[in-house]
Amino acid sequence: MPASDTLSRQDAAHLLRRTGYGGSNSELTALTGMTRQAAVEAAMGFTAGDTTPEGPDVGVPGFVNNESQWEAQSDAIEWWIQRMADLANPTSVPGTVPAVSASTPIWEKLTVFWHEHFSCAQDKVSDFPEMWDQIRMFRRMAMGDFEDLVRATSLHPAMLVFLDNQTNVASGIQENFARELMELYTCGVGNYTEEDVVAMARAWTGHNTVGWTGSRWDATYVYRSNDHDHGQKTLFGIGANWNGVQVGGGERDTITELVRGVRQQETSRFVAGKLFRYFAHLDPAQSTINGLGDAFVAADMEIAALVRAILLHDDFWGAEARHGLIKTPVEFVASLIRRSGLPAGDMGLHWSMDPMGMTLFDPPSVKGWGQGEYWLGTVSAWARGGFARGQRWRADQAGLLADLETNPDDEAAAEAIFDLFGLEEVSATTRNAVERWHRRTYQNNRWAAAPQGFLVGALCPEFQVY
Repeated sequence: MPASDTLSRQDAAHLLRRTGYGGSNSELTALTGMTRQAAVEAAMGFTAGDTTPEGPDVGVPGFVNNESQWEAQSDAIEWWIQRMADLANPTSVPGTVPAVSASTPIWEKLTVFWHEHFSCAQDKVSDFPEMWDQIRMFRRMAMGDFEDLVRATSLHPAMLVFLDNQTNVASGIQENFARELMELYTCGVGNYTEEDVVAMARAWTGHNTVGWTGSRWDATYVYRSNDHDHGQKTLFGIGANWNGVQVGGGERDTITELVRGVRQQETSRFVAGKLFRYFAHLDPAQSTINGLGDAFVAADMEIAALVRAILLHDDFWGAEARHGLIKTPVEFVASLIRRSGLPAGDMGLHWSMDPMGMTLFDPPSVKGWGQGEYWLGTVSAWARGGFARGQRWRADQAGLLADLETNPDDEAAAEAIFDLFGLEEVSATTRNAVERWHRRTYQNNRWAAAPQGFLVGALCPEFQVY
């Protein structure tokens, strides 16, 4: 499908599921008939020739500084998922692209991606204002220069605490951050040695936090030259006066080397592969990843250019990508709220997301959350079902699917459920099963048709994938 080909309604639905949390009828209608190029530019909010805007800055709501950090996190989870559900999908490109982007779904999708890529958890950081600030930073820098993003994240208090670089000093080297900087954030496994880990850790000595000042903990980043190893180090076979980030003359910057130096190709392909699997599907050809990595390098490591290249790639639009990803719990809940209009604040999301396996601000490990079959485990599936069951009576009280109780037409009932949940492409198997369900329910438990219909729609296969 060339970029000049026009989108069907199903194409438009696919794009808005991947760049956001699903499209409304009016948004799908607006995109239908557009070229692929124009639709992608609309979703991103700017064209390839425009200067990439900074992402929207959401500031610091009052709940962030709640002395009860658990309550602050709970409020933040509800706030963030409600935001995902509420943001409208753009259907055209602004005439003049602003320096700071308007709030649109793709920025939230990318913020979640970077939250997982640079995985830090409140459970260890224990400083919710800093966790909030890190996510706020990801949103602002989500489509900018990758080197800038890696550097800002590396020096952010949440990362310094989470991977222990706050205690990395020349007299006692701590390797945690050095290893993950290469393995998980930039060039990937197989592109560094154990000797590189030691050299990288030495380079990052002295990049710490202020720490305790009397009885007060201060997580502010500080560089202590006296605690830095100023000796020669051999990193990637290059002997130099390496520093984590260049501070003085004659030093060589490790992040610049990883992103734009001898490991640029490996880093570009590693990041391209992760972003492709996030937006498109889980089994890309190596040639696809190589080509996207090359495009990333050609764009001087601008994230927006890589995202655009993925969204315009034939493999993004191909059969393997259509409904080829399983929704994460966050995507499931956000899209359910988006379709139903039920408020996130009534759902107890901090409690609900934990058994589903995805509590925002608390990834389970340095590798973040998984994809695909990771979300097919029994515990997670039961938790999704329990969450949906918990919302069915709220949906009933809101009048959703009320006509199911009085309409004997099984086909019309099934269509009403599919329309509520935005399901444009439903298999014959699913359609027949929903129609049979309505026939039995209408005959035997008509009063339960509306709440049960909500549950049927929320848990049908086509709403679990996207």
